[in-house]
Amino acid sequence: MNYEKRKQRNQYNELNAHELECLEDRDLLFLIENYVTKRQDYGHIADLIRGDADIISKMVDSDHLFKKVMNEGSVILHSSPYFLFTLLLRRVFKLKKTDKDFIDNVVAELNDTEQKYPWNRDKVIRLLNSTNVSNYLANMLAMFVQSSRFYKIEKDGRKQYRYIIDLIEEIQRSDNTRRFYSYCYIGNYTLFFIGMFPEFIKHRFRSNKSLIDIRYYVDFGKTYFGLASEHEMARQYGMDNTLYSLSEGFEIITKLLQFMHKEYLTFNNLKW
Repeated sequence: MNYEKRKQRNQYNELNAHELECLEDRDLLFLIENYVTKRQDYGHIADLIRGDADIISKMVDSDHLFKKVMNEGSVILHSSPYFLFTLLLRRVFKLKKTDKDFIDNVVAELNDTEQKYPWNRDKVIRLLNSTNVSNYLANMLAMFVQSSRFYKIEKDGRKQYRYIIDLIEEIQRSDNTRRFYSYCYIGNYTLFFIGMFPEFIKHRFRSNKSLIDIRYYVDFGKTYFGLASEHEMARQYGMDNTLYSLSEGFEIITKLLQFMHKEYLTFNNLKW
């Protein structure tokens, strides 16, 4: 699919709104300005590489760019949240793919609780190799950093939902399209909370301020990403495999988000 067709398709789907092939102009220029060191014809370079996923991916994954963003955190303010999260998530996926202890530990942990579909090292590596999964997560995080979106199923929705049970009740009254977005939203909501604020959930549960523990969020996240993956709109958007991976590998992905938050968004120039 060419650049213009991808861009046109994605504008109708907030869950998959951005891709490296269709970077906003400001993100593409930010990438070039902070990657290229011996040329200054940035506009010309942008025209040459726009829509080329392979070249853009190599630039995003470069150690030079990552170190510059980490050392001079303020430079990232000139890019979009999607670009920032893409940069960080791809780095985390890359690091954990070569972390034998991490892989062995998650395999052992998952196989203690999941007997139906046993995990092994190759299965974890396949998940960590999925650019579709990391791209979905970057879109989800970029969406949720907008405070106006955190409790809404759709971008232009008026009604807010602060509890999962309210969302489940809404699903019973929804048409087929809204049901799909509700499934995805519950998956996103639970994944975001466990991945970015696990201590908040644990604290509220330990202090008896909430009856909901981490396992509750995990079970709902896995279930509703699974339902979303089986929905006809998932196939229409080409997201069925991605949503299934989010369901099956939910616990692994929460660990990746927790690592990203702790290592890159808390103790350095990148202010969460």
